[in-house]
Amino acid sequence: MLLRYIALLDGFASDIDELDLGYEDRTLKITKIPKKELEDFLLSPKSKFSSINETFEIAIALGEERYWVDYHYDVADSKEAMIQASNAVNEEMEKVILALRLFKEGYIHIIFDVKKGRHIATHFSSIKGSRSRERPYFLARSELAMLKDFHKGFTDIAWEKKESKTPLGIALNRFTDGYERIKLEDKIIDYMIGLEALYLRGDGMGEFTYKMAHRASILLSNRKKKRKQLFSKIKESYKLRSKIVHGLNYTLSPEDVWFVEDLLRDSIRKLLKTPEPDWLNLIF
Repeated sequence: MLLRYIALLDGFASDIDELDLGYEDRTLKITKIPKKELEDFLLSPKSKFSSINETFEIAIALGEERYWVDYHYDVADSKEAMIQASNAVNEEMEKVILALRLFKEGYIHIIFDVKKGRHIATHFSSIKGSRSRERPYFLARSELAMLKDFHKGFTDIAWEKKESKTPLGIALNRFTDGYERIKLEDKIIDYMIGLEALYLRGDGMGEFTYKMAHRASILLSNRKKKRKQLFSKIKESYKLRSKIVHGLNYTLSPEDVWFVEDLLRDSIRKLLKTPEPDWLNLIF
């Protein structure tokens, strides 16, 4: 029997019509879904709840030219198997979104999703507002192979770490939390907590700004000029974070937040490969 889940992506754009991220026993794509297919899936059979039909009709109007996550899962014809597969899809979608967000910059969110299958009720979410206009997510054709490699090689590792209480787990959770925040202040605080977990683990009080800036700049760049630029910018960002949490006057722009978000993303990706850096050896 078939379990199908579709989710409308906000902010995602590409020069490819379909991205296949599939597995051996299921189909997972980011694709555009024709209007007729959306209508057949969402509106048939007609629901007795008019509010659901209205939501589905909005999704069709919004989604005809946008990208969807489209997931097909063949399961045994039993209630237990369908419920198990339904729960697995929820986790799989969280992994996919985490992988996309870690892969590159740009805001990407699910603003509507629906799941259908025999032995389970239709599950759906209502349409959420867009939050991706300022920094859209664009995946170029030339990046597809790298995305597939990243998704295959690091998604399960990142998910496992996210469920742990390790510094990397804290950083991953704060990255996700900050990503979902609305206010810029909340975003930068979450991202900075994630960076503190990675770069100040086990350190005593004192010289936090210097340590974070020094360690991050060394880890993330091999070029002296770039390291100096990172060092200065990270120090500025940490001072800005301190002004926010201590109630001092500050000016905060989206670009300030994007820099810290990208810093945390790059740090997580680097440390997924080398989770226990030896700072002395990195310095010398």
